Amino acid sequence: MKIIRGIHNLKKINSHSVISIGNFDGVHLGHQKLLSTVCNIGKENNLPTIIILFEPQPLEFFNNRASPKRITTFQEKIKYIQLYKIDIILCIKFNSIFAKMNAQTFITKILINKLNIKFIIIGQDFKFGSERNGDIFLLKNMSKKYKFIVIEIEPLYKSNIKISSTNIRKYLLQDNIKSAESLLGRPFNIIGRVIYGDQIGRTLGYPTANIKLYQNIALNNGVYAAKVHYKQTYFGICNIGFKPSSLNKQKNKTVEVHLFNTKINLYNKKIEILIHKKIRNEHFFISMHKLKNQIAQDVQITKKYFNISNH
Repeated sequence: MKIIRGIHNLKKINSHSVISIGNFDGVHLGHQKLLSTVCNIGKENNLPTIIILFEPQPLEFFNNRASPKRITTFQEKIKYIQLYKIDIILCIKFNSIFAKMNAQTFITKILINKLNIKFIIIGQDFKFGSERNGDIFLLKNMSKKYKFIVIEIEPLYKSNIKISSTNIRKYLLQDNIKSAESLLGRPFNIIGRVIYGDQIGRTLGYPTANIKLYQNIALNNGVYAAKVHYKQTYFGICNIGFKPSSLNKQKNKTVEVHLFNTKINLYNKKIEILIHKKIRNEHFFISMHKLKNQIAQDVQITKKYFNISNH
């Protein structure tokens, strides 16, 4: 798979292509259906497949701090899209110049002249272009002139709930982890490289692997039952938020996870944390003794949830 960053790095594709466009935040079951369709049409017609993403996501550009929280980072999207053996990911930098491009220009300048599209597969509610004036109806109208085929993917529902990034985000922010997982088609996860922490967990007898958060994820601060995947799967307890002691408050949000019944050096390793259940909300402690007692309780609750013996 080839990743092209920016329109300026995009060279004209000589053959026809199969394309989809979107944010793909979460790469949820609906996105997975769309990606499967792209992949299948590419194989059936022996054409290259292309996914177009935007970074930052448009609402992040327009709303900045008020934008919806992320379900997946760019790197996590790439990981999941790769599973479908897509040939090219075109990541367009969403800036003030691109934001002014109208939908017709986007179709002719990029989709037609550069990517030479034959098929475009999109969801029925997808909007694009300045003032979001581009939609599936415009694509179908222009497809007659430029001889490409528009394939509409209808929304998926689970228990009468639409599978969408918006609903997944809503469930996560309601601490309804299992409902979010059912729409994602997998546990909510956080991927990152382990960095050095301040060693407080180690002094309390609960050493942690720490990850720096680069984006504001769609998950409330607090303590979670989690699994960690690095070569194999480990059970553990995860704290998301700020350092859990009023003696050491800091501004940067972090993720730290304590693994049960194992000793492994994960420093500088990229790990995947799978979130399974909210144990409690974040709160601060006036002493290390109270913090240690609370962690011990959290560990017992989490082990019971995973049905793990203390021995």
